Amino acid sequence: MIGWIGTWARPADRPSQVALGFAAALLAIALAPGGPRWFASLLDFASLAELSRRRRFLTVSAFAAAFLSLGYIAFYLRGGPRDALAPAYWLQGRALSHGDLSWVAPEPSASFRARHMLFAPPDHVAGIFPPGYPLLLAAGFLVGAPMLVGPLLAAGLVIATWFLAREIALASGERDERAEAIARVAVGLSIVSAALRLNTADTLPHGAAAVAVTLALACAFRARRVGEPRLHALAGLAVGMTAAIHPASAVPVGAVALALAVGDRERARAASWAIAAALPGILLLLLANRAATGHAFASPLTAYFSTVEPRPPLRVVDALATTVRRLRAHLLDFDNLEPLALLAIVPLLRPPRSRAVLLAALVVVGQILVAAPFDASSVAPGTGARLLACVIPIEHVLAAIALAQLFPRRLAGAAVGTMALALFGFAVHASHDHARLAASGAGRPHYEPDVAREGGVEYGLLYFDDDDGFELAYDPAVQASHGMLAARMRGDDHDRLLWDQLGHPPIHKYTLPPPPAPSASASAAPSASAPPPALAVPVPVKDVAPSVVSWTPPGEGTDSWRFEAEADWPAAAQSGGRVEVEESVAPCASDGKVLTLTPTRAANGTATATLALPVPRGSTAPEKRTWIVVPRVIDRGGGGSAKLSLYASLDDKPLAEWTWENTAKTPICLDLNAQSVELGGPITRAWLVLSADRGIVSLDKATLRAH
Repeated sequence: MIGWIGTWARPADRPSQVALGFAAALLAIALAPGGPRWFASLLDFASLAELSRRRRFLTVSAFAAAFLSLGYIAFYLRGGPRDALAPAYWLQGRALSHGDLSWVAPEPSASFRARHMLFAPPDHVAGIFPPGYPLLLAAGFLVGAPMLVGPLLAAGLVIATWFLAREIALASGERDERAEAIARVAVGLSIVSAALRLNTADTLPHGAAAVAVTLALACAFRARRVGEPRLHALAGLAVGMTAAIHPASAVPVGAVALALAVGDRERARAASWAIAAALPGILLLLLANRAATGHAFASPLTAYFSTVEPRPPLRVVDALATTVRRLRAHLLDFDNLEPLALLAIVPLLRPPRSRAVLLAALVVVGQILVAAPFDASSVAPGTGARLLACVIPIEHVLAAIALAQLFPRRLAGAAVGTMALALFGFAVHASHDHARLAASGAGRPHYEPDVAREGGVEYGLLYFDDDDGFELAYDPAVQASHGMLAARMRGDDHDRLLWDQLGHPPIHKYTLPPPPAPSASASAAPSASAPPPALAVPVPVKDVAPSVVSWTPPGEGTDSWRFEAEADWPAAAQSGGRVEVEESVAPCASDGKVLTLTPTRAANGTATATLALPVPRGSTAPEKRTWIVVPRVIDRGGGGSAKLSLYASLDDKPLAEWTWENTAKTPICLDLNAQSVELGGPITRAWLVLSADRGIVSLDKATLRAH
């Protein structure tokens, strides 16, 4: 319970110190007679006292939100994507800027594959995430500024929040001036929310989903209020975009928008407009599914997490526990201070309860329910409850209505005081979570173009020893002879083979500084799915810049090629089991790691995994030649049998086969019998199919030697 209190301490960085100063000033202004009106005139800013100056209010508010999100990028994200999922969205956006939902991986394909990608043999790669947000990033790539997409979404979210608050207030029977005042209070709460700054700064879809959900609900309310069936098309368009950004989030808002359309006097026309307008977004999602999996109705996200990185079966008790933790984090996400979230409940408790308020609350509850099956990785210190971020604007609207109900004659003062409390909460409480995010990992993005530019990398190969850096730097449309081609370093002869095939272009390695050693308090902290320990103030991390150095793959000039099995993870295909990279149980394993195949119970103890085996070649296709292939496996003991088959094509008969039994008392390395195969010419790759029967099997490497 102490851990759930969170961190409370003095401001630890410059943004939190500035926030504390603004909080004190706003609190004084809120308590002073005529303070809000004086403050508005001082800034020449359209405030609650000047309801007719709507355009200026929205312009300045949108600029303030965008500016704060830009500041978040600069100070906390250190200039680029930082979340573990952000690089994959970044790569999908870059590919979409070229018009590609999937792309061709050059040979060897292992040098151009990473986490959160699906590989379809022989050479196609696609991202696993829905295409809606990558499409927005693609627009940013086309103008050369993808990191500006988030701040622009922040500006759009301000306008969408104002629109929704005004429509709900009018639907609840408020006068036009009163509705305008409520809308501006909701905008103020939105601007000071640090969670919205995070979700509109990092390259994640939650800010875009918040804009789409808010617009969908606002357009549906407006269409119902003015009685124009064609306006429901705007709501349907926003629902379709939500489906393309985050399909689960489209369910609750889509249900409410459809209910409002069906409740229209011309229900058939209204529902038809809404459904027809939602189709483009849904069609985009289906096209992306087909490009990644080959089937329009097969989700690549589900395919990836059911095969490549399988999750344990969801239990009801786990879903409930995760939901409780997510709601706890969401209380802080609302406006930096947990008690302020109670304001969103007030309109539901005070009669008369408006139907519009109840429908808005229903979207919030529906989002909580659709997020329940997702695992706890979406609840972590510094990132909050990401899956609930799309309903924060709705909660800001409900809180603004609550302030209008609780303080009908001093709404301006109450609004300024509430924003002062939100800034105070960020200064002494929420900012420490964001400081942890800033200090996490290497304390900076895994790839910074300026570092490569200053290192003299203009074209050629740039190797990365981590997936995130590769995904941030890789451009499927770039060739090493005309630009910088990013490649995933594998630590074996994949690296040498790629360099040989490209004709030995300039080659460099991008090296990140090692992450800081965890402190004693950090090592005793709960898991990432639990709240951070109370009073655990983040320690500033010394900024160590990454480096770019010239590098040459080892083994140049030899006729022996070593291809590590773990370098081909994720596997090209798998069935009936789980494929993982693990530290070897036998010290003799090459590089200390092996690829393991574990059959699942549902597969009756039989599993297969398909791995790509490159054929050594230079910059031109070689003549066919004979290669001696020697696989090395780990006899782990414990029973079970295995088979390894080598194919030139998955549709043909195997060129070679090996079998072995796990009978050793202690794990040992086992070099299987050498077999001769003929490869080369048009065959640029072969395939290794590993099969496990009634037990775990481990493949270490495959060695090819010219005959």
